[in-house]
Amino acid sequence: MKRKIFLLLCWLWIYPVEAQQLTDPKLFAVNLDEIPPDVEKLSDEYRFKRSQYNWKYEYRWDMPKQFDDEFADAIVNFGTVEKRIANEDEESILRWLKNLPPKYYPYIGPLLHTMRGLSGKVLDLPGIKETKNKFPNRIASVFEDVPDIEFASPAMYIYLMPEIWGEKSSIEYPQPQYEKLQNPHKTKINPEFVAKILQNVPQEKFALNYKPKPQNLGVRHYFANENTPLSGADVQAFVNTGAGLKNFIKENNNELRFIMLDSLVRYQDEKNGENSTVAFLKSAVNPCQTIARKVKWLKQYKAFQSAIGTQGFGLEDWAYICDKTVKAYRVYHMPIDYIGVINFTHKGGYEKALRRFGYSAEDLQTVHYHHAAFVQMYTSTSGDIDAVKPFAAELSQMFFDLGVQYGGTPLIMP
Repeated sequence: MKRKIFLLLCWLWIYPVEAQQLTDPKLFAVNLDEIPPDVEKLSDEYRFKRSQYNWKYEYRWDMPKQFDDEFADAIVNFGTVEKRIANEDEESILRWLKNLPPKYYPYIGPLLHTMRGLSGKVLDLPGIKETKNKFPNRIASVFEDVPDIEFASPAMYIYLMPEIWGEKSSIEYPQPQYEKLQNPHKTKINPEFVAKILQNVPQEKFALNYKPKPQNLGVRHYFANENTPLSGADVQAFVNTGAGLKNFIKENNNELRFIMLDSLVRYQDEKNGENSTVAFLKSAVNPCQTIARKVKWLKQYKAFQSAIGTQGFGLEDWAYICDKTVKAYRVYHMPIDYIGVINFTHKGGYEKALRRFGYSAEDLQTVHYHHAAFVQMYTSTSGDIDAVKPFAAELSQMFFDLGVQYGGTPLIMP
């Protein structure tokens, strides 16, 4: 429930900001040279640290005939004294609420009042306090005739907001001003320019049933690293690992094991001093290196190697070739409007807009990281993109077969 609230507030406040070092590859780097931890011990530690409960007597067969005095006192004290368990997301929720227009509060407040562990610091916030047990006065017209809609769960109130359904908002925002053109714009065609295009891009190459001539795929890089440029031979070899990757993830519950490892990987990075947002976004920026990291953690090197080794890959050089291929593929299929968003981000447009609303430095830094991840997910070189182009259709089919996520790790972003 806490995660739902946090994601809900993020959804309402989704204005990206320019990061200080948007293209710094070290920001989301994956350390493939780390010594893998003991996953079982790390799992126990994670569960104990993140839980609000004491797991001392977890299993019936481990339970002694009598509780020790210290644990017995803790139980009695907890049962007889009113004590609020601290909510680790409370400060974040408070900051997000203060930055939201109060018109959104009726769709959020009732749900907050049902959450256990939140103090008056959040629940007594002006505008939130008044929403307790109250149904929103303003709902989308599509729901006005739904019988007993007022008995819907508070968790559903957000979907009743008229703005979500495209209805006019009562919240007024400043409208951008545009300069009107004095004269209608006319497109002039330069015959010399057209002739030069036809010379460099012959029309016959765009004819129906045109089959390109076999091309030189370049050098196959067998010891690739993060600085190795892609060649067509590298991409072809990666495409040929598709069937092996699909078989690997379906064997021995590997897919479920990989997914369950996500939280432990982030927890380990946070323990090592990494920002929690950066730890969360690393798998989106460098998905294949994250997969290689999970392979090492789960000691599945031999099984995974059998899936990729037929193409001459080792675990780490496969990860680098895969990440470069994925990023080049993303850029090749990138919607045209993404280009404007990325350019606007580089110019600091979002940052200037948010600063005017008085967001805290911590909030701005979080959004910096999100935008840095977005930029790096769609960053590639012209050489890498050229290497991927001939295999675009095969890569699309490969990713379709593997799924948008491979063991919880996002390969292709929407």
